[in-house]
Amino acid sequence: MNIYEHFSSKDVVDSEIDISCIGAFDGLHLGHVELIKSAFKYSKNFQIITFDTLPKIFFNKKLKPILSNTLRNNILKSFNPSNIVYLEFSKVNKISSEEFLELLVKNLKTKKIIVGKDFKFGKDRSGDIQTLINFFGEENVIIFDDFFIENEKLSSTKIRNYLDEGNIDKVNAFLGREYEIAGKVVKGMRLGSKIGFPTANIKLEHEIYIPRLGVYEIECDLNNDIYKGIVNIGYAPTIVDQKVLKVETHLFNFDQNIYGDDIKIRLQQFIRPEKKFLSIDDLLEQIKADIDSIKNK
Repeated sequence: MNIYEHFSSKDVVDSEIDISCIGAFDGLHLGHVELIKSAFKYSKNFQIITFDTLPKIFFNKKLKPILSNTLRNNILKSFNPSNIVYLEFSKVNKISSEEFLELLVKNLKTKKIIVGKDFKFGKDRSGDIQTLINFFGEENVIIFDDFFIENEKLSSTKIRNYLDEGNIDKVNAFLGREYEIAGKVVKGMRLGSKIGFPTANIKLEHEIYIPRLGVYEIECDLNNDIYKGIVNIGYAPTIVDQKVLKVETHLFNFDQNIYGDDIKIRLQQFIRPEKKFLSIDDLLEQIKADIDSIKNK
């Protein structure tokens, strides 16, 4: 497997390829996964072509990706393509649709291609499916239709909307996996330990789209073991009330020192929104209730 980062018209892939699948793959939801699997079914000698920066985020810097660059890359590698190519979007965005087609053929050695039906390319998004068909021939362009779950069309926009609502059940169903947050455990104020519920404070690995603020049931893989727990995503208004986002995780039946360790948590269920309590005692009682609600399911 070869991985090409920041690929531009100056670069060329090393090997001949039977089929290319191309897309932004924002969130790598089940629809994206099925598109990639379709390329694999056609030939194991396939390549995934995507972008180093998601087009949506390139044009809207306030928007954040649904998953980290590391997780995105790991998921793409799990399909074992011959190549993973990250096109340098700041450059390919400026070239015409005709130049983009030449890039596909000369630099990316594309003979047959599979794309979603709404795929557009080139400056001002001037190229579309018909442009691909006119260039490659109808027999060499496979068009992947919209993907539905329970009569609902999958889209990255809907996933972000469900994240805003805290509807993790829907998010995980659309992704085909549990929504993951990854980062490094850093020292906090240690107030959790003082009230009997030590937390691992996670410094995020990459900026990602943050779900609705509040408390979630989570699962965590750590040191070859799986732990259940809860996470509070928010600003801890009862304790500090500062506008600094915190991701504080309490793992059940766990008392190891993991400062500086990398950690991944998977959100499983939304428990409640973040709330400012009148006292630490009130907060403590609510934390106990949150934990009981998970352990007694």
